[in-house]
Amino acid sequence: MAGGTLLSTGIMWIRLIQDRGITPWASMAPLRLRIDGRTFRDSSNREVTLRGINVAGDAKFPTSPDLPSHKPDHFYEGDDVSFVGRPFPVDEAHLHFSRLKSWGYTLIRYIFTWEAIEHAGPGRYDDDWVQHTIQVLRLAKDYGFYVFMDPHQDVWSRFTGGSGAPMWTVYACGLNPRAFPATEAAWVHNTYPKPAEYPKMIWATNYSRLACQVIFTMFFAGKAFVPKAIIDGKNIQDYLQDHFVSACRHLARRIQEAGDLEGGVVIGWESMNEPNRGLVGFQDISVIPSEQKLQKGPSPTAWQAILLGSGRSCEMNTWDFGGLGPYKSGTTLVDPKGEMAWLPADYDDSMYGWKRDPNWKLGECIWAQHGLWDQSNDELLKKDYFAKDPESGQKIDYEYFTNKWFMSYYRKHKEAITSVHSSAIMFCQAPVLEIPPSIKGTEDDDPNLVFSPHYYDGVTLMMKKWFVYTLASYSIP
Repeated sequence: MAGGTLLSTGIMWIRLIQDRGITPWASMAPLRLRIDGRTFRDSSNREVTLRGINVAGDAKFPTSPDLPSHKPDHFYEGDDVSFVGRPFPVDEAHLHFSRLKSWGYTLIRYIFTWEAIEHAGPGRYDDDWVQHTIQVLRLAKDYGFYVFMDPHQDVWSRFTGGSGAPMWTVYACGLNPRAFPATEAAWVHNTYPKPAEYPKMIWATNYSRLACQVIFTMFFAGKAFVPKAIIDGKNIQDYLQDHFVSACRHLARRIQEAGDLEGGVVIGWESMNEPNRGLVGFQDISVIPSEQKLQKGPSPTAWQAILLGSGRSCEMNTWDFGGLGPYKSGTTLVDPKGEMAWLPADYDDSMYGWKRDPNWKLGECIWAQHGLWDQSNDELLKKDYFAKDPESGQKIDYEYFTNKWFMSYYRKHKEAITSVHSSAIMFCQAPVLEIPPSIKGTEDDDPNLVFSPHYYDGVTLMMKKWFVYTLASYSIP
């Protein structure tokens, strides 16, 4: 269908609604969806094939101030933002939903971020954004869509090069986002000196840079590997997880209180977009793990990233990406000139109202505080610190991480959501391209669980174009 014809159709549909005071699908039976083995069934027991789409990528960025990924203005004023109007204003929703319906979509993965709900500080929710979300969901219901809610993140947050968590979570972890450019703790488009020259897709390498390695380790396994990181009497693992799942539960409760959305249009919740293990399971932090396939630009080992974060200069390999994947392109010296990625010792830690344990010292690398290295002579003391589970002594691989620490988080998230939406379908998204959790026959073997992994053709994703051999591989029966 031509674009002009489609647009005209959408406008005509809106006029029909306005002129007749009706909503499409208003006379349909409730859009209840249930799982029957490996099949979705509707309220009439018919098998349902879902055709889904993300709505929408711009939900990762605030509307006020208008801050797409390349704008530096007001970037660090992350507490004073609004996401009202994401994924689109209410008065534009009919046009978008009519287009999606005409293209055959039936399922919406509704993208929102933790930052959208709780940007102002711990426990301070933006109910204006919540009300906007409820309005958009009501219109999605009018068009007959099923919706599941996606608490989205990419490399943790906007302040570490992606989207997701509020800025205050970075400070809670003892990190100083203003020092990330100098220390390369994260490559952030907004703060890149020449935004138009920001290397394509380098943001994804932030998973293997200091900020994300620290934060994801704390989020999933802080009690095991960062026991000194205590804030408000909780280990940082529980502090972050509790705030995250509480924010999701707050939204779930407001959706329930709306009276006409839970189950009828909102069928379920996803656990978290593309979780990452941080440093958990690294057998030797002085080398690049063999399973780390993505490298681009300056590519530090975890140990080099730690040194950079403490202001030390490091020479490291640089990588680029071609039609056959990543390749080493040279070496470079990165010199932070003494600037540290950690909050300074004189930082005013009272801003967000928390109380950090005195044994968690600001102005020092958290890994030095746990004996990984000696800051007096830069000697690495425990290169295998993350190699084994401190509780069991068992060697950690990605499968072990998924089954122990990711699933522990998943249970907490599920409990928070189902305490409100008891019949919610839980979309479990384990780490990308990794072995799924072992669920069958365990306490997690839930008939209302959907395994929703992500898969990428890495070369196509990074290069943003198709290759002959890529297309050929997809044609193999």
